[in-house]
Amino acid sequence: MISLPILIFLGLPPAVANGTNRVAITIQTAMGVAGFKSKGISTFPFNVYLGIAAFFGAIIGAQIAVDIKGETFNRILAGIMIAVVILILFKPKVKIDDVKERLTGKYLWLGNFK
Repeated sequence: MISLPILIFLGLPPAVANGTNRVAITIQTAMGVAGFKSKGISTFPFNVYLGIAAFFGAIIGAQIAVDIKGETFNRILAGIMIAVVILILFKPKVKIDDVKERLTGKYLWLGNFK
């Protein structure tokens, strides 16, 4: 929400700024997963399925982002960022009991197949 617009504002082409930002997001995600794992929280093998889907989604998304012209990319990015801000501001309150259920319960049914 902050670094991508700043990179574009500093003069990087939108596709390059987006790619640069994705490297940081990948490292941040890896550190987050390692932190959760160090606390004994793991959803293996469900996280592998999500990782595979994210990998293919990233390849398709990167190809689309490179093919879009800079001005069009900026408009799409602005729309997505506005939507994210609205979701952050108006997200429903989550109770801690609901979060615990999501770690082991019916939300991970696919991860239970062996």
